[in-house]
Amino acid sequence: MSKLQLFRQRYQIMNSADGNKVWEIRVMKTKPKQEEARKFLQKIAAQVQPIMQKHNWKVKLLSEFCQQNLLGLNIGGGQHVKLRLRSYYSDEEFFPYDEVLDTMLHELCHNVHGPHDAGFYRLWDELRVPCVCFYFDKMLNQRSIFYLLQ
Repeated sequence: MSKLQLFRQRYQIMNSADGNKVWEIRVMKTKPKQEEARKFLQKIAAQVQPIMQKHNWKVKLLSEFCQQNLLGLNIGGGQHVKLRLRSYYSDEEFFPYDEVLDTMLHELCHNVHGPHDAGFYRLWDELRVPCVCFYFDKMLNQRSIFYLLQ
């Protein structure tokens, strides 16, 4: 298959309902625990995929970045979403999963809303519901009801 045919095939998939997902994941090669970071981003991508399918969103590239004053960045309406995974104090420590997931949801909202206006926050709250339900289901399946009661 020629490069042109591969490009056309990929372009076709990206513009179909099956293309509503994260297409590529990159981690920082200068940081330790690269495989852990890759798995972290893969887990985030897998969890938001049903949301992305529902809203017909695509993210061409999901990558790790390390900027002191930002937790995430959406470039080009989903062309490139960058997430900060690591602690401010150590490259060996990662932020809690639920915090990074919430940042990803925040960045996905920027596919529709540029500024942080009422519509943005309404959509962000809407996107959080399935994720909260996922956690409750996971906790109940692990018989960790104790944590729900605290």
